Amino acid sequence: MKDFDIHIQTRLLFGRGKEQAFYTSVGENGKRIFIVIGGGSVERLGYLDRVQHGLNKTGLETKLFKGIEPNPTSKTINKAAEQARAFKADVILALGGGSVMDASKAIAALVKTGEKDIWPFVLGEPKSGKLTGVIPIAAIPTTAATASEVTPYAVISNPEVNGKAPIGYSFMRPTVSWLNPEFTLDLPPVTTRDGASDIMSHVFENYILGGNQSPLADRYSEGVLSTVMQTLPLVISDPDNYELRGRMLWASNLALNGYQHAGRMPSGFILHAMEHAVSGFYHEIAHGRGLATLYPAYFRWLWKQDRCRDRFAQLGERLFGLESDDISFAALSFINHFEDWLRDNHLLQSLSSLGVSPDAFTEIAEYTVKVYGDGKKLDACGPMTVSDIVDVFELTERNK
Repeated sequence: MKDFDIHIQTRLLFGRGKEQAFYTSVGENGKRIFIVIGGGSVERLGYLDRVQHGLNKTGLETKLFKGIEPNPTSKTINKAAEQARAFKADVILALGGGSVMDASKAIAALVKTGEKDIWPFVLGEPKSGKLTGVIPIAAIPTTAATASEVTPYAVISNPEVNGKAPIGYSFMRPTVSWLNPEFTLDLPPVTTRDGASDIMSHVFENYILGGNQSPLADRYSEGVLSTVMQTLPLVISDPDNYELRGRMLWASNLALNGYQHAGRMPSGFILHAMEHAVSGFYHEIAHGRGLATLYPAYFRWLWKQDRCRDRFAQLGERLFGLESDDISFAALSFINHFEDWLRDNHLLQSLSSLGVSPDAFTEIAEYTVKVYGDGKKLDACGPMTVSDIVDVFELTERNK
């Protein structure tokens, strides 16, 4: 096993019975709570009233910011931070999906530092890596997808420059997060499916590129993948099932808390780099849907380059029971079976079917290597150039 360093500072409270413990924990970090939500579904469903009432009953003062977009923009984040500063917020509380949680981290950083604009601090911009702190962050995820409630990362968009890039600091992990499956019961099927895709992507990234040095991390990762793959069709058929929703919500957290790659070689998030670039140019594309679109094309590209075939073959054996002495054949069999699973779960499509023009492929690929690589390439167990990324984009077109 390789050496590793994991520090998970977030207190995780799971289940409907941990509500008061969450409010009490939030109050230990301050009395003025700035609540951040998205377009209003948590308000319509009654979750916001429930949380505000619980916080107020605990003796905490609240102020609401409504309007974080999917793929949160720097402009909206800057506006929210200005209001949080005026409120003299002690804690930023995210009530929503990954976009709301990501935005809340950025808001907390702007409030702490007094900076007015988050965009100069994202990866690839002049002040990247120079944020110095955040005020405390609390989170209540309402989707099973990003695990932002436990990670130190946030992804920010800027439609004015077709940009989408992360910020990441250890101090950006939420102080406390409440994972209540009840708050995911009303997710529509498309959001549930996109979330499942996002969960699996977090495991695939390092599993494929990280090598064979950590068999325990492999088994851990395979457990998350098989749980999501088995549970997704069940929860689509029975969306009000608390136990199934809880299984997905916990799988989401386990997929990105750091344990999934412990002992393996570090690797880049290649799928995420490509998808962030795509949805930076096409802001309306949901992150999980973009990832699902790129999965099989990226896997096939790696297979064609004779990279990581042993890792794909192992996934075929572990997830689908496929056996073969021919590593190349076994690897391709996994890719075919996984593509079938995506199709069966309504997650298989092309980039053009999502509205991405093939004429934009090269420009998107150039942005990918500029922000997420060294300006010329990514490292996917070997160089992955602009033309290679375009090849991946073009491979998605077989799924029209």
